[in-house]
Amino acid sequence: MKIAIVGCGLAGMSTYLALLKFLPGKHEITIYESRTRPPEQNSLSQSLETTEVAAPQGGCIGISANGMRVLYNLDRAVHATIQKRGFAYKTVRLRTSSGVDLSIERRTERDDDVTMIMARQAVWRTLREAIPDDDIVIRKVLSVTKRAHFGNMKPVVSFADGGSVEFDLVVGADGVHSTVRKQIFNNDDIDYSAAFAKRCGIWGFISMSIPKEVSENESVVIILGDRGSMGYSAYRPTNEGSLSWWSMYETEEPPSRKEVPREFVSALLQRTFGHWEEKNIQTILQKASAPFIYPIWTVPDLPTWGDGGVVLIGDAAHAMTPDIGQGTSQAFEDSEAFGMILGHVLRKEGISEGDAIDLAVKGIYECRLPRLSKIKLLNSQAQSKGMKRTLISPYRAKSQCVNIFR
Repeated sequence: MKIAIVGCGLAGMSTYLALLKFLPGKHEITIYESRTRPPEQNSLSQSLETTEVAAPQGGCIGISANGMRVLYNLDRAVHATIQKRGFAYKTVRLRTSSGVDLSIERRTERDDDVTMIMARQAVWRTLREAIPDDDIVIRKVLSVTKRAHFGNMKPVVSFADGGSVEFDLVVGADGVHSTVRKQIFNNDDIDYSAAFAKRCGIWGFISMSIPKEVSENESVVIILGDRGSMGYSAYRPTNEGSLSWWSMYETEEPPSRKEVPREFVSALLQRTFGHWEEKNIQTILQKASAPFIYPIWTVPDLPTWGDGGVVLIGDAAHAMTPDIGQGTSQAFEDSEAFGMILGHVLRKEGISEGDAIDLAVKGIYECRLPRLSKIKLLNSQAQSKGMKRTLISPYRAKSQCVNIFR
């Protein structure tokens, strides 16, 4: 088969690995990306604490035990490298703004489980290194036409440079503002565009000694206060002395740029957290010289994830708020499930490639929807309870989310 993956993000690259592993025979798989690749790996550790890289490539992300299991199944070398480059944590420590511990929640249950937090850029680069350069093309996708939509026998990808190419399968892994999703539903009366969640995340990377509760107890620390929450953790091996921190705030309109004036961010942080007594938060506020803000978007529930030889994966299909940290892991689960389903159907006798693709597209939606619905419900509960600005409600909401991801 000739397969196009639109989007060279985490969902797109994990889908490449899944198709490579689970599809019988050899296939031509090409990832199309509109942006040039980011700076080289040797500048990663230095640049994350400046304004040059952090905003375009994203902040820190968590990969829960379920997501790490997927990576282990897809490519054990990728799984091993992720562990070397990130921070493996075993517990989430919930603490009051005065520094009193509320609870320590274990994040792994099986002895061989691992849960990671690390720079998104480091995850991206690890996956990127597993894919041959020739299979990734910098070429902006302008539109996708489904099979038989205008009499064409196969899906057609049209590019911004004026060219177009036929494929047997097109995977839309192009994120929350997916071009492929717009094409799938361009004749629907319902608008399936991404919606602003009226919240923005703030993150930063700083050089400082890793707090003992992080390094010795292998913990991510989340501080809960009367006006919001803030978290901090290592994002690389703890001997490197680098810390990541994050928070969220509510706003009616998204910022026009990812980078906003530092004075605004500093004033916002001081106004919200400046009176907190937790000692590490005060150190972070003093050192947080290059924070960035990113708007949080969600995707409405879709009636399908594709048809006519086109399928959506990851945020393009079901972007959710980061309250319980499952966005990346769910994209990885999508990739593995679709690869397994398509591989299984292709091995059946008497089924054409086109019919096998259609069955797999239908199958991934039916297979993944119940689990994602449950996760979205937990996510919304965590968000609504956290917004009540009490200490006990977000604690309970976060505690409810632990078991499902082990």
